[in-house]
Amino acid sequence: MVRPEKRQRGLADLCQFLKGVGPVRAQRLRKLGIETVEELLTHFPRTYYDRRNLSKIKDLNIGEETCFLGQILTVAQPRGRHGRRSRIAAAVGDDTGIVQIVWFNQPYLARHLKPGNEAIFSGTLTYFRGAREVVNPEFEVLEEALDAELLHTGRVVPVYSLTRGVSQLFLRELIARGLREFGDLIRENLPAGLMRAEKLCGRRQALQGIHFPEDGTHFKEALRRLKIEELFYLQLVLSLQRRRHLDQRDRPRLNGGFELEKRYIDALPFELTAAQRRTLDEIHNDLTSERGMHRLLQGDVGSGKTIVAGAAMLAAVEAGHQGALMVPTEILAVQHARTLAGFFDEVDVPVSLLIGSLKPAEKRAIHADIAAGTARVVVGTHALIQEGVTFDRLGVVVVDEQHRFGVRQRAALLTRNRNPHLLVMTATPIPRTLALTAYADLDLSVIDEMPPGRSGVKTRLVAPEKKEAMYEFVRDKLEGGARAYFLYPAIEETEKQDLEAAVSAYEELSRTTFRDQPVGLLHGRMVFAEKEAAMADFAAGRIRLLVTTTVVEVGVHVPEATIMVVHHPERYGLSQLHQLRGRVGRGRERGFCFLLLGEGTSRIGRERLGILDRIDDGFRIAEEDLRIRGPGEFLGVRQHGVPGLKVANPAVDQRLVEIAARHVKRLMAADPRLDSPEARLCREYLQETQTGGLSQPVG
Repeated sequence: MVRPEKRQRGLADLCQFLKGVGPVRAQRLRKLGIETVEELLTHFPRTYYDRRNLSKIKDLNIGEETCFLGQILTVAQPRGRHGRRSRIAAAVGDDTGIVQIVWFNQPYLARHLKPGNEAIFSGTLTYFRGAREVVNPEFEVLEEALDAELLHTGRVVPVYSLTRGVSQLFLRELIARGLREFGDLIRENLPAGLMRAEKLCGRRQALQGIHFPEDGTHFKEALRRLKIEELFYLQLVLSLQRRRHLDQRDRPRLNGGFELEKRYIDALPFELTAAQRRTLDEIHNDLTSERGMHRLLQGDVGSGKTIVAGAAMLAAVEAGHQGALMVPTEILAVQHARTLAGFFDEVDVPVSLLIGSLKPAEKRAIHADIAAGTARVVVGTHALIQEGVTFDRLGVVVVDEQHRFGVRQRAALLTRNRNPHLLVMTATPIPRTLALTAYADLDLSVIDEMPPGRSGVKTRLVAPEKKEAMYEFVRDKLEGGARAYFLYPAIEETEKQDLEAAVSAYEELSRTTFRDQPVGLLHGRMVFAEKEAAMADFAAGRIRLLVTTTVVEVGVHVPEATIMVVHHPERYGLSQLHQLRGRVGRGRERGFCFLLLGEGTSRIGRERLGILDRIDDGFRIAEEDLRIRGPGEFLGVRQHGVPGLKVANPAVDQRLVEIAARHVKRLMAADPRLDSPEARLCREYLQETQTGGLSQPVG
């Protein structure tokens, strides 16, 4: 009988089959994003305990976390109610004194506690019924640890993010076992040239050092190496996606004279800013080149990105193609369609609207016009990528507020329509370091100049006790003809969260404080016709005070609105609050943004919100937001198939971002298909870990 060959183990092995795991614990680990050994070893600590310095028992202080060595003198398991042994009590001593140790609901620990053995204990000293005691400490018996290093005490100890049913001790021991059993299988995944140039330690040493550092130097070397690794692969994946996009040579070259654009700009009731003109020149170069346009356009709230997008779509129309603008909400789609239609009337280019709430007959008619090519410019929501929507000759795609769409949604308009030119826009300013990292597949344009004539917005933090005075100010302004948004973080109140909600606030305000003013309500659960009616009434002045949620965050343009009151501003990021206050002060009158603090807002929370009082530049605010919140959630929706950042933060690791970008650029220039031996290990690592969603061959 021929025995089957033993399968070679690797980091792709499932953790379920490691000793001590099994199906139940494997299910719990999956909640932490841990399924394979690779994912286990890259579940990095969130912080560390320094348990290297051992105290004497006589020096222990009440209320302090401490670590001490003692001999187990006695162990008892008194029976509780119903005869259960739910408590373990041990006396532990050294040459300076004795302390009581107590564990609750952990009867299995008794087999490790034998009188006469020495152990290191880590916990907080308390005082109970006249005696000093330590409750539920972590501990390690020295006799049991002779053949292995200490993990939980007597060293720098890692602390991990957990889920129900997974303890620090279990996860620590599992990761240590993974490093021991799979250490020889941890292969290098960075090019040798990068390793030499940046003097990086090996990957195995780095993983050991991030989990169980021997000293400060070991930890710093490990952290630096792993940060560069993350940033390198993030940018490499996006560069490969960019190369794949540029390799598709059927993109139309729009070599018209941009005559429609010139007529369109001449008819505008204002002059373009120098930043808008510079951006248009960059777009012209893209549209007429062989490589085409694949560009990210950043611009603060009100900087005029839509005007630039309109010009790009007119270039497609002039060359005999179609233009499409995809936005995240129906309100924004209607507003953009109306705005562009007003401008495009001057050049006789109709604008079509495609949104989900249209009647079936209206959708069928627009689908037919799109397929026939008679719909020259189409503004829509996700409806643009639904089944049944086929463009005749789509030349330019514009995606507004791009961070609200996934990469797959963005790509759907491209791959299904013969690879048109792409312009993605955001009013959330992205710090340069994050743009280098998260958008390496896009060229970058920045409109860093605001149109003249804006009065700006004055921002103020309002303490709870000043609420009525602020309401009095708003009422005076409304009586003078102003319009105001009152923004709430929830639509309806629930038992789970102590937050004011839009619906109940609308009922209360219209019945009491603002009963003499026309008050309206707008939120995301309303049907489209109700939303459109509320916005139309607000724009026309039939509603003076609009109670709403973040449905007004992007694109809503009512120049007469001068007041924004944000309830519970501590619930939002700084960049989101900056977006929200951009809804006011869009006309000649100065805007006011009041951040009405909740009762429990901390001092740190007040300091964070105070940044908006001091700074009105979106890019500086974005830098602060990135520092505070980290890169993980800064962009809203995480891009599908793009590796995330666990230890690197572009806001504070700017130098490492540039190092990684330089090496990726060098690698792609020398070997764009990753065929060389040095580059092949990168390709193999991407394929083994399925990083970047590389379902197609890299080469």
